[in-house]
Amino acid sequence: MNFSKFLVGPFSLKIYGLAVALAFLTGVILFYKRIQEEKFSQEFFVHHFWRWIVAGLVVGRLFSLFLFREPHVAYGVFSFFAFWEGEVHWAGVVLGFFSFALWDLRSHGEKALEWFDLGAFPLLIGFLITDMAAFLTGHYYGIETSLPWGIQYETFGVDILTPVHPVSLYAFLAHCWLYRFLQGKKNAWQQIPGKLIMRLGIGLLSIDFVLQFLRADHTLLVFETIRIDQIFAFLFLSSLCLISSRLRLF
Repeated sequence: MNFSKFLVGPFSLKIYGLAVALAFLTGVILFYKRIQEEKFSQEFFVHHFWRWIVAGLVVGRLFSLFLFREPHVAYGVFSFFAFWEGEVHWAGVVLGFFSFALWDLRSHGEKALEWFDLGAFPLLIGFLITDMAAFLTGHYYGIETSLPWGIQYETFGVDILTPVHPVSLYAFLAHCWLYRFLQGKKNAWQQIPGKLIMRLGIGLLSIDFVLQFLRADHTLLVFETIRIDQIFAFLFLSSLCLISSRLRLF
């Protein structure tokens, strides 16, 4: 059975894409509830949050167009709007969203690090949803394995027909551990603005960097040895460690 997409007339819908939308809506709702609980400005959220999302999507799309040539070949000057080709690159989304949010929050006199801390757990829950979606659909998959927990996909987009490492399941378990770990430290770390979101970012990027070594799905390779996503993860991880050191968050 194919779990990657289903047809609606002449069109097809990617189940993973629908799960990403669900994860986004879930995260936004939980973020808004945290804002209400902590008495932060709901009006500011309503009037500015959508701008951060747009900035993330625009920069993420530009990253995709820079890294992948397929949209240019098929759609030429209109390739920016063909989101189904090349999709939106996560590194651009992170850079666009947090850069614009930081500028917006500071220009309005808001405490940026405390706002980011409020979004830490909603963001992590969104990751758990997308992990399970990737596991069920094979959106990304691992290298071949003979281990008993290897999983065999028979779906569009998975080129390996033998059992592979369930890297999305590994990510889900690692993110569950990270959730429990952060929950145990939450009360202490929330007294230091920025520590929660920084530790979350370091944890997410470290997990992604390591699991990239087990992935077999098609992503860009540099010198045929390391994935471009690992380079982005390493650069972001190094930046967070440097920022944490300067803010004395370690």
